[in-house]
Amino acid sequence: MSLPRFELHEPDTFDELFTLAARYGDEARYLAGGTALVLLMHAQLLEPGALLALHRLPGLRPIARDNGRLRLGALATHAELAQSALLREHVPALAEAFAHVATPRIRNVGTVGGNLAHADPQQDPPVALMALGASVVARGPGGERRIPLDEFFTGFYETALQPGELITAVEVPVAGANVGTAFIKFLSRSADDYATVNVAVALREAGGQVAEARIAVGCMGPTPLRLPEAEALLVGHAPDERRFRLAGEAAVAATSPMLDSRGSPAYKRRVMPVVVARAARQAWTCRSTR
Repeated sequence: MSLPRFELHEPDTFDELFTLAARYGDEARYLAGGTALVLLMHAQLLEPGALLALHRLPGLRPIARDNGRLRLGALATHAELAQSALLREHVPALAEAFAHVATPRIRNVGTVGGNLAHADPQQDPPVALMALGASVVARGPGGERRIPLDEFFTGFYETALQPGELITAVEVPVAGANVGTAFIKFLSRSADDYATVNVAVALREAGGQVAEARIAVGCMGPTPLRLPEAEALLVGHAPDERRFRLAGEAAVAATSPMLDSRGSPAYKRRVMPVVVARAARQAWTCRSTR
């Protein structure tokens, strides 16, 4: 099936981009890597009158450390992020998540900004980024703002981005001492498929106990989910196998998985506690002493 007809624009500045976006209104779509957008266009689910390519805009590609945060340019590809020495040193679970996205061909083209803006609840990076306390940097005609990832996903394929806004970067706090992170993608089919369930965990240890916990899951509802009930069962304890199991069991209550080709809701509810417990155990075991 061929693509619908559209106009392609490649602006060099944000002012030019927003002028074009205002001209075309709802007919315009921003083009990053295009791995999701082009599929939707092929399927005739989207027929934009104009694509506004982002690749010429300044500052959207670098991966850098800045004031205690890692700043991931929105056009950084999954492959670049999976291989980033900064991510592997400071947030290895995040590099692991990017390494699990789809296939090498997709990872070489798809971008972190496009991935988050697409808001597919079955993707891997949003789960890892949420567990790490990341924020989205959004820019629109009215200026720039930061949106915590906990508040970014508002519904099935829906985000908090306002009309005309785009993601310019993702900011991730650098993990301090005694922090462990883990990402696990459980699949029932091939390694390049969406997960049956994916889980990311970040735990900070103090005095032999969990001082802070963040647990996020994907594929278990219309958006990636934080699991505060499961987190609370770990905080203030020196976790053991029983504690990990209880956290995994508590996680199920906050989810509403949907039937798909990767498993029934009942199957996902049986699998998820095991994966949550496994990820929490791995994060606790692998915590840093920097």
